[in-house]
Amino acid sequence: MGKFKAFASWSPAFFLFLTLNSQLVTRNSLHAEAWAVMGPQAIAMGGAFVAVARGPLAQHWNPAGLAQGANLSGLQIPAQGRAEFTGGLLQDINDLSNIVSKYSAISSAQKNGGSMNADQMAAFLEGLTALDSLNDSGKGALVDFQGGASLKISRFVFSINNYTSIGGRPFVDTINIGLGSIGGTGGITFASSGGIDTTISAANQAASDQIESAIDTIGYADLERLICGSAGCIASQNSSVANADTLANALVDLAEDAGLSSAQISQAAQTIADNAGAAAVLIDAASSGNSYANNTTNLTLRGGSFTEFSIGCGFPFVLPGLLLGYNIKAIMGTVGYDRFQVLQNEVNTGDILTDYNSAAKSTVQPGIDVGVLYDLNKTIPFFPFHPRVGAVARNINRPKFDKPDLAVSAGEDAQYALDSQVRMGMAINPMNFWTFVADVDVTENSTQIPGFKSRMASVGTEINVFNRKWLNIPLRLGISKNIAQANSKAAYSAGFGINLLHVIFDIGGAISTETEAFTDETGQLQEIPANAAVGAQLAVLF
Repeated sequence: MGKFKAFASWSPAFFLFLTLNSQLVTRNSLHAEAWAVMGPQAIAMGGAFVAVARGPLAQHWNPAGLAQGANLSGLQIPAQGRAEFTGGLLQDINDLSNIVSKYSAISSAQKNGGSMNADQMAAFLEGLTALDSLNDSGKGALVDFQGGASLKISRFVFSINNYTSIGGRPFVDTINIGLGSIGGTGGITFASSGGIDTTISAANQAASDQIESAIDTIGYADLERLICGSAGCIASQNSSVANADTLANALVDLAEDAGLSSAQISQAAQTIADNAGAAAVLIDAASSGNSYANNTTNLTLRGGSFTEFSIGCGFPFVLPGLLLGYNIKAIMGTVGYDRFQVLQNEVNTGDILTDYNSAAKSTVQPGIDVGVLYDLNKTIPFFPFHPRVGAVARNINRPKFDKPDLAVSAGEDAQYALDSQVRMGMAINPMNFWTFVADVDVTENSTQIPGFKSRMASVGTEINVFNRKWLNIPLRLGISKNIAQANSKAAYSAGFGINLLHVIFDIGGAISTETEAFTDETGQLQEIPANAAVGAQLAVLF
């Protein structure tokens, strides 16, 4: 974990890379949250609990479950967290970090009026196309926390629960990437005073020809404007460099002068060729030569923390086994927002969360949840496996909360709405000590990442190893998948509990089969799950 923290702290070199090329910004207005999988029991069973809905946490999962005859009363205190990287974000950043040293050299050359060689040009084009992938919809990072306390007395629950979600979404500015002079000084130059010529060794002629062809694909005039700000500017620096052929030779000559081998130069030429087509579109849009000094690079954090003060109740309704329930809530919603200007602030990333919190705005709104649970055996006793089905709708009144002034001034909607969420579930008991559960989100829920939706399908099981009144050790397993994202992979979960007399301790965790790669501070490639969650709870039930 320490290695990952070191990477995630964003080294100065990596910020220099971002400063040269990228803008991290969120443009869309978001509403709602992904369904909160509250409690380690549910986490361990893949997030399926609607048709189980036992204990005080039944208020969250399905308030109708509060009226189940065997549902215990008492106090339940859960806490949990979850993190997720969406859209392959870490892999993209890792790819970019591998060439950051070359970008540092390019930035230094721009500031000091130096030149760039074939290897650095290859890194520039490769990085440019990689950075553009950060614009892909649904790419970002999410962090969620939930916790609280619920007290159940008979069919009623009184609770205080908090649901917090924060997301960061990258967006890349590929317009203001010009390498021309800054404030009239510096800029990439091919001036002859630097010893640049177009004479290269015969061993590197094929590489030069390949680079020439790539420059033609990009467009010599567009590339020229990007490098030094205007058409004809390279020739004004050095009359021997006036077209794709001579620029290719100059890049190879500079690589030779830097001590690169023919194999390294050949590899650079291949990289330039491989990225020329994708880079051409981006360079054409940026060919006005807008300097990276004008790049509005920023990282936008946005999110909400919602504390619910709730009263819930469940009761029988009409048919035997048919239960209804509701929650009436006062929700204190605190909506945060910050846009961290990378170019202006560079490495002061510690200010992000401070500014996010200082800009936050709080509002109190009412909320209403409703649920239904049907125990079929109460109506049709011969049904095998004790089947139950249930459904719950949270925040059916769609409460709205004020956004920070900073968010509104940045073009956000003035209010943040908690959209209604609907989830269905079923449960069976093949044996009296064995429970099988399945849930699915009926609604497709928004998240803090634009373009990244959440609609979970989950299955899980619980087996009570020691099923005694004074001692019970339930073992739980589950699997879940976000069916709103076509490329998402399954997450596996597990957990256990220790129920000793009336005191209960549970722990559960989930981990995705999808991984994200990054390079640690030692240069070693590491992989971590794309998403993971862990939760624990202490309860006293009777």
